[in-house]
Amino acid sequence: MERVATGARERGPLDTVSRLLEQAYSRASRYGDVVGRISRYSRVEVSEEGLVEFDVEPEVYYSERGGAVQRIGEYVAVVEPKSGRLVLLRIVAIKRRDELAVIGVEPPLSSYEFKPEPSGLLTTTKVKARILLELDPEVDSEPVPATIGLEPQSPVIDPKPEVLAKLLGLRSERGPVIGSLATPSGLVKGGALTVRLPYRALLQHVLITGTTGSGKTTLIKNMIASMYSEWSQNTPVVVAVDMNQDFIQLPLEPARSPSDPVALTAYKGVRPPRALVVVTPLPLRVVEVVYEEFSIDRISLLEIARSIARMYYEESIEPLVGAKMRDLNCLVKEGRSVVCRAQAPWGPLVLVPYVINTTILDSDKVSSLMPGLTEAARALLERIRRGFRRRSKTSLYPPLQAILGALQAYNDGVRSGDRNELFESIREVIAPRVIAKGVSDESLLRTIKLEGFDRTLEDLVDDCLEVLELSNPHRETYRALYRRLLSLLDTEIVDVAVMGGWPASRVTLMSEPRWEDIVSEAEMLGAPIVLDLKWPMDKGLESLEGPRMAAYRMLQALIEWKHSQWARRVLGRSIVVVIDEAHQFFPQERGAREEQEASRQVASMISRIARMGRARGVGLIFSTHSPKDLHDIIVQLANTKIILRTEPQHVERLDVPGEVKEVLPRLPDRLMVVLSHVYRGGYIFVQTTTPLTAHYDISYQLFGY
Repeated sequence: MERVATGARERGPLDTVSRLLEQAYSRASRYGDVVGRISRYSRVEVSEEGLVEFDVEPEVYYSERGGAVQRIGEYVAVVEPKSGRLVLLRIVAIKRRDELAVIGVEPPLSSYEFKPEPSGLLTTTKVKARILLELDPEVDSEPVPATIGLEPQSPVIDPKPEVLAKLLGLRSERGPVIGSLATPSGLVKGGALTVRLPYRALLQHVLITGTTGSGKTTLIKNMIASMYSEWSQNTPVVVAVDMNQDFIQLPLEPARSPSDPVALTAYKGVRPPRALVVVTPLPLRVVEVVYEEFSIDRISLLEIARSIARMYYEESIEPLVGAKMRDLNCLVKEGRSVVCRAQAPWGPLVLVPYVINTTILDSDKVSSLMPGLTEAARALLERIRRGFRRRSKTSLYPPLQAILGALQAYNDGVRSGDRNELFESIREVIAPRVIAKGVSDESLLRTIKLEGFDRTLEDLVDDCLEVLELSNPHRETYRALYRRLLSLLDTEIVDVAVMGGWPASRVTLMSEPRWEDIVSEAEMLGAPIVLDLKWPMDKGLESLEGPRMAAYRMLQALIEWKHSQWARRVLGRSIVVVIDEAHQFFPQERGAREEQEASRQVASMISRIARMGRARGVGLIFSTHSPKDLHDIIVQLANTKIILRTEPQHVERLDVPGEVKEVLPRLPDRLMVVLSHVYRGGYIFVQTTTPLTAHYDISYQLFGY
């Protein structure tokens, strides 16, 4: 009796294990195709290293069903018998051997006569995989890091697409499509798994990097097209900082429509946006061209804007579309933003000329436009501007031309009130920086009044000079300020002074457009906003400083506007800012001390913008081919990193896993690794498609790459 009872007890665990294994294999058939089982012949150890080995039989390995276990990087899953949970694995090694040759059943192959023996290959394949995540497939749960022990003989499956998507946390969360799930060697499930980057990830900032031609710009344009194809009240407005006029092509159809699996699945129904808002810096020299070409002595701001809009369209848009602009209408919105609306072949086009007006900005904002300015020079600038407002009893600060003129006069030893000496000292500094066709220097400085101040430019210079005399600054301090002011004004987009009105009786400083107005135009049309920095460069500006200043001020003003919305508890639409060629704007701290100080000041500014942006609904996407030239703060701020083909040494600072770093130089075009907390596995590979909007690339046009 004792032995029978013991036997019954011994059969109890066997029955339990048998039942659990049977249930596991039954569940496995619901979640995918069984392709193997956890090895019986080696110890199964689940540790922090997270590696496990499983066996694949020849009839599976050599069949179509075995495709999932024939390449490293593929995903499989284990049904754990005790709990019924699914455990996700990524294949890291595949081991094959000719067993007959190993045990000596067959003689060695002759070096003179090759006669293969296929029966030696009908052996079990050993596959090593990394344990990633686990979840209960019967409940609506999120995947978590796998910690459960795995049993020998547990079924290994090639999961169905929807099961794999759930295991990886690829939820149907709103956000731009970035492509289809892939491995380094190709698409997973034939491209059936669409990968989106959730909007919440965009607000936590993104860094995209890869060598020239790897597909960075194509990826960004495809993301933008997918966002605007699903335009709704929750879709963010995209603002693209464009150094190469890549993004003004967004509304145009591609030269050839993509027909690959990614385009037909992940990007199905995605089309180019049907409207566009272009914001472009307006250099003083372009306004000069308007005066010269149209022979207008006295021109209103709206006439200037209308001429600029025609010029821009003819030079930048018409060569792309081969058609004239129609229905041009320019207006001033609430006394500030000049907006030009027109019709292009794709639909609405809005053009907004962008200038910076410092007379309404506090000194910290003006100083931020001059990175590298010393603390002493910053303090002097603040004293001059505040002293001017006290003496002039006005709410406006002096235009930078007036401060520059005062510094010139102070250096020349001119005293305030000595108008003849003052005029001779400042005429060559100020007159070239004010558009005044047909007006003498004397009239410009001494007779014509500046709008908003009701005083002449010479009066404003004299007021600033009085403050300087009282300050008695050190020679190196005022000269440092003079150099930076001169450099800033030579960007030609700051305090753009033109003759206004009819007859010409005043000098007008063009107003900086309000982002509230720009974004409202974009919202109304469902259009992306492009800050075109190439057009002013094409007009003859030799330095990058002007475009940089425009980008810095744009970000600063955008955050100010979003902060004002937040302060009023206005739930406005989110903004996503794309900064292409980011290393041009936020370089590493290198070079002379002044350059390093400038880099630190810019880094401090972008850090404040990025940190405040998260809470105010502004996300940043930085794109660069040279992460080693990008400031460290950008790498720290970007919670998601997308890496296309690149050399391993270029991503040393990006904390890329070793197994990923090895394959980066061999990735084909448009295949990327995405490192992000939003994907539970830590990283995934994604394949995007060829351009879904127009994208001028000679290699693509000629060879279809």
